[in-house]
Amino acid sequence: MPSYTAALSFWVFFSLFPFILFLVALLGFLGIPGFFDWMVNQARTVMPEQTLGLVEQIVGQVRARSSGGLLSFVVVIALWSSSAAVRMAMHALNIACDVEESRPAWKRYLLSIIYTIFLAAMVVVAVGLMLIGPQVMEWIAAQVGLGPLFVVLWTWLRFPVALLLLMGIVALVYYLFPNIEQPFQFITPGAILAVLVWLAASLGFSFCVSNFPDYSAIYGGFGAIIVLLVYVFISVAVLLFGAEMNAEIYRRFADGEDGGKKPQKQPNRPS
Repeated sequence: MPSYTAALSFWVFFSLFPFILFLVALLGFLGIPGFFDWMVNQARTVMPEQTLGLVEQIVGQVRARSSGGLLSFVVVIALWSSSAAVRMAMHALNIACDVEESRPAWKRYLLSIIYTIFLAAMVVVAVGLMLIGPQVMEWIAAQVGLGPLFVVLWTWLRFPVALLLLMGIVALVYYLFPNIEQPFQFITPGAILAVLVWLAASLGFSFCVSNFPDYSAIYGGFGAIIVLLVYVFISVAVLLFGAEMNAEIYRRFADGEDGGKKPQKQPNRPS
């Protein structure tokens, strides 16, 4: 899996900035252009400061030269590169689940584009839940006739709800991406493990980068890029680790239902 982690990390890194620009364009289309800036500010508690600075710099340069033609070009490039990363993720999860790819090429390309748009929409929804603060929820509660207790509960529960939604998104990735039929569960053990380990790894990596800044003396001006690439590698490794855990649990469960027989190779999704 380290080899597939490295391959998938390259494609994720290659498609990261086009995907962010696609997300910015999507938020502008939805009429909430300042939403991305808020997302970046909230991410400072988890991601290394250097990586966020690099993201802000590139997005700012594109915004300064934004036009209708450029925006259309960015959307096309974002869909192409992001869908390539999704197809690589589909292949890596096939390896984790020990199945062969039987879906035709046209179907894989179509599914990768659909999954890319789906992931972008889910990111907006997950972060949107954290954006709805007490003031906004107080206004909503007044409109629907809910009391102040609901506002207090939402203040404390909005982050756990967003965390559960993130686990659900990861569980959907584990269910949809590999070429295998398996029971669907909104939350899976692998998704729970992946999200919790990713949060812990993100906080730990951010602490290390902030307190041991000698990487710039080694890589010079490429230091921020190297930090971002290492962070992507860690995130992808955690994602594939959760998939391996789910696959192993499913194999053990299927083997137990067969009465202790030798595990059978899992059936492929119908093409």
